[in-house]
Amino acid sequence: MKMKKIAILVALGTAALMTAVTGASAGKGDKITDIQLDGNCDILTLTVFPWHQAGEYDTSCDGVDAVGSGMEGKVVGVTPKDLTIGETYFGNPNATFLFNIQYPLKTGNTWSIFTSTDGVNFSAFASGTYTVVGPDVKYHPRAGLPVHLAARK
Repeated sequence: MKMKKIAILVALGTAALMTAVTGASAGKGDKITDIQLDGNCDILTLTVFPWHQAGEYDTSCDGVDAVGSGMEGKVVGVTPKDLTIGETYFGNPNATFLFNIQYPLKTGNTWSIFTSTDGVNFSAFASGTYTVVGPDVKYHPRAGLPVHLAARK
């Protein structure tokens, strides 16, 4: 099976998982937090499960969503802990993205995103700080572009 077909199947599986996670009520011990990437119009719904895995659903003002999954943990040499989440952005099926989000989630912490076209070699794509927001937050009128587009400019 070609790599592109595999990537699409993985993306669809992740999308189904995230739809179930974001559409269902939180389970015991699940932590669901919404953050907005400062300077961008992306709002990420992050679910961290008691077993340290994480799911992500990225809505942005361009109407193109992204989903991801990963884990919460400590990377050697990196302080504090972070969420490392592989993401599929449906506006660019030829690339994969990798978020590192400082954890625990609190306003002013940092995030960074990397991209790869082969799934092995990643390069820095964008970074910044984030703000913890409520689940019903609307995009700020001066929030900027979605992170997946802003980094291309």
